[in-house]
Amino acid sequence: MLNKNYEILCKLNLTQNNITVNDVIRAVNYELKNVAVQIIGRTIDNIQDGILDRFLGIRWNELVNKIVPWICPHCHERSSFVRRGRRPRKLKTSEGIIEFSLYQVTCKSCRKTFSPFPQLLGLKPRTRISTEFEEKIVKLALGNSYDKTSKYIEEFTATTISHTASRNITLRVSDNVSINHDISEFDSILIDGTKVKSGTKERGSEIHLALAPVKSIDKYGRKYNEKKILAFSIGKVDKKFKSQLSKYSCDNVIVDGDSSYSNLIKDLFSEATHRRCIWHIPRQVSHLLYMYKVPVKDREVFLSALIGILKNKDFYKAINEYFDFIQMFERLQFYDIVGFLKNAMSGIFHDKEDWNNNKKHSSNSLIEREMREINRRTDIGCRWSDEGVYKIVKLLEVNRHAMHNLDLYFKQNRRPIINLLQVSLCSK
Repeated sequence: MLNKNYEILCKLNLTQNNITVNDVIRAVNYELKNVAVQIIGRTIDNIQDGILDRFLGIRWNELVNKIVPWICPHCHERSSFVRRGRRPRKLKTSEGIIEFSLYQVTCKSCRKTFSPFPQLLGLKPRTRISTEFEEKIVKLALGNSYDKTSKYIEEFTATTISHTASRNITLRVSDNVSINHDISEFDSILIDGTKVKSGTKERGSEIHLALAPVKSIDKYGRKYNEKKILAFSIGKVDKKFKSQLSKYSCDNVIVDGDSSYSNLIKDLFSEATHRRCIWHIPRQVSHLLYMYKVPVKDREVFLSALIGILKNKDFYKAINEYFDFIQMFERLQFYDIVGFLKNAMSGIFHDKEDWNNNKKHSSNSLIEREMREINRRTDIGCRWSDEGVYKIVKLLEVNRHAMHNLDLYFKQNRRPIINLLQVSLCSK
């Protein structure tokens, strides 16, 4: 058991007049900003000293051939080691730069010198930033530009970091987290896409997202739908997106009508009911009307009629009105709209029994909110590369709907706070 006492000398000067609460707060923070890093550095040194004393014996009275909690990386010896000095190390944390030493040992078998403490102390190889600091950087970067993240770090912590380092840390974490889930069967899977300003194309790149609503939960007095992210890709619907989705099964698939999803859902979800989101139908027709250069006022008349059809509670009457709506565009020779409405029909009018079940016919409120969040983050800063936007959006969705994967990456930060230190303030 390691017991150490640290004495902190604090001199309080109250000779000035008109001292306010804010004066005290700023003065204490300014004068004591280095205390935390000094205590952390000395504690790390003392922990290593205690481990070496326990397993190798105290200096000049060392133990022989005692099994130690580390292995020689060169010859895999477990019992024959001697002390061999130490080398300085710096670690950037949210409390500031921690300066400590890494104690070294020499293996008697192969005569190699190394430090066993990076592994014992939970330090990643060649890391210069602590995981608790990395997590704070990532959390800030998910909602702010990398430049603003660095400014917030400087303002609210005792250290600084460049916007380039913030970006590199965030993208590295994204590379090392997955979007996997233990659940494999869902009632419904929603697939949709959005444009983000990335890549070389003027209108940007397409992002494809697959989500599954799980349950409704009460949060802050309001109902929220808990969701799981199942697949994510940028650009074309590729093999990776298909491979991610192939792990899951469902009863219903709701899409927005993107033609690239047709073959995908037929191959992966042949037993599921394929539905079209009725919220997207009028908006896609509006775009087609715009392409035919139909005036805004006339567009509104067409769309109002279509929305009325889709909201009609009489299943068979809605179908008849939908046919009349298609024939109207045939007479106008708007054949792209005719083809669109005919292709969408099987996904809209599936079954009389669930015609009025909006949850099975619309993905709007569930997935459009994700699209708004994606667009909000990717609209920050200059134009993205496809790789950069893929990684930040992946991490954003993991943080929102696959948090267990982020917890697994930052598992050191999830350990319960142990009763390591006891600090008390004594005044004289």
